[in-house]
Amino acid sequence: MLKQFFSLLFGAFFVVSCAYFDHKSKSETIIAVDTIVDFNTVDAFPLFPNCEHIPSREKQQICFQMEMSQHIYAALKEHQLNAKDIVNDTVLVKLKVDNLGVTSLSGIKISEKTKELLPTFDSLVKISLQKLPTLQPAIKRAMPVTTEFTLPIILTNECLQVVVE
Repeated sequence: MLKQFFSLLFGAFFVVSCAYFDHKSKSETIIAVDTIVDFNTVDAFPLFPNCEHIPSREKQQICFQMEMSQHIYAALKEHQLNAKDIVNDTVLVKLKVDNLGVTSLSGIKISEKTKELLPTFDSLVKISLQKLPTLQPAIKRAMPVTTEFTLPIILTNECLQVVVE
C-alpha cells in the first residue's frame, strides 16, 4: 500500500512538473528580427538646416542637392581656376556625411590631363567642404547613419558647373 501511495505521489509530481514546464514555455515571448536591410537606401537624406522644414522626402532630397551644389559652387568660385589649355571634364567627388552630420571627402576621380591643368583643384574642394555647415545626418530605421554620395563637377573654360547625383 505504501508502495502504491509513493507511486501515485511520484506520478502526480511528474504530471504537474511537465505541465509546469509546458506552461512556462508557452509564456515565453517570441521576438522576430527583420534581417532584410536595404543598405543602398535611407529613410531620410542628410539635410541642411534650411531643408528640415520640408515635409516631402523627395523635395528634401532636391533641397539637399541644390544646397550642396550651391555651397560647393560658391566656394570654388571664390578661387581663380586658370588653365593654360582647354578644360572640358567632369570630376567625380565622393563625399561622406557621417552619423554626426560632418561632411568629408572620400575621394576624387579626376583625369590626369585635368589634374595637370588644375593642380590645386583637390585642395580647393577640401577647403570648400570645411566651409559646409554641420548637416542633419541621414536616417535609417530611426538611427543616424553614415552616407556616401557622388558629386559630379563639370569643368569647362567658360564656366564651372556643379551637379549632384
